[in-house]
Amino acid sequence: MLSRFRVALAICVLLAGLSLALVSNGRDGFGWSVLNELAVFAAAGVAIPFYYDLFLRDAERHRFLGEMRRLLDERLPAGEGDRGLTVHAQGRPSPTEKAAFIAGASSRIIEVGISLRSLASLFVSRPERDFTEPVRRLLSRGVNITYVVADPESVLFGEYSRSIGDPRLPQRASDSARQLLEIARMFESEGHPGALTVRFTRHLPTAYISIVDPESETGRCRTSPYLAGVRRSDAPVLDISRSTQPELFERYATYARTALSESTPVDLP
Repeated sequence: MLSRFRVALAICVLLAGLSLALVSNGRDGFGWSVLNELAVFAAAGVAIPFYYDLFLRDAERHRFLGEMRRLLDERLPAGEGDRGLTVHAQGRPSPTEKAAFIAGASSRIIEVGISLRSLASLFVSRPERDFTEPVRRLLSRGVNITYVVADPESVLFGEYSRSIGDPRLPQRASDSARQLLEIARMFESEGHPGALTVRFTRHLPTAYISIVDPESETGRCRTSPYLAGVRRSDAPVLDISRSTQPELFERYATYARTALSESTPVDLP
């Protein structure tokens, strides 16, 4: 309503100015000269912004927004999927989706976590077709898989478990490592060219990390932080592609390599 009123007022002032300019044009006398100047000024002062609003402002706005959109696309590589970053804000993806995430591996997979309990449960409590069989296919293609779990005997791990009020967490990590080791021995008995190994790290992982083909240009990373007060299944999950996010990917790959290089094989009876 206000916009329409402003347009109507502008048109009235414009017409009045033009009318007075025409009436006073060519008249002799100082008063007529002043009136003519004021009329022309009023008409021009209204006409210029009026025509700018009517014809040019929208065009400039569209051009500005187009330039801004292009700059954001170039400078902010934090979009979904094709930008190399995908956020699963709802938490841990399904076992089927996890199997799909690692299915394209060509050389090796490194997974690091405090206990990897959910990973172990995929082998022991899910039908083989959901996860065990996809892992078997990877091993049959020569892909090497390494699972790195926090060492239950680590002083740091003990302090952490007490600080979060979960003193049994080291024992659960030990149980997960034992289950994963049994799975590794089963696959080893099948004679696959690829190997599955389980290792302990005395570092305390601050996030779950899954790195697929860390040295390849097609490498992928999946990570989820350990957030106090938030169930690990509900923590957000971030997928990173090396091809479009090389610097960010390399930071997590370096973390995984460090945890792996400073780990020891699990050797439980």
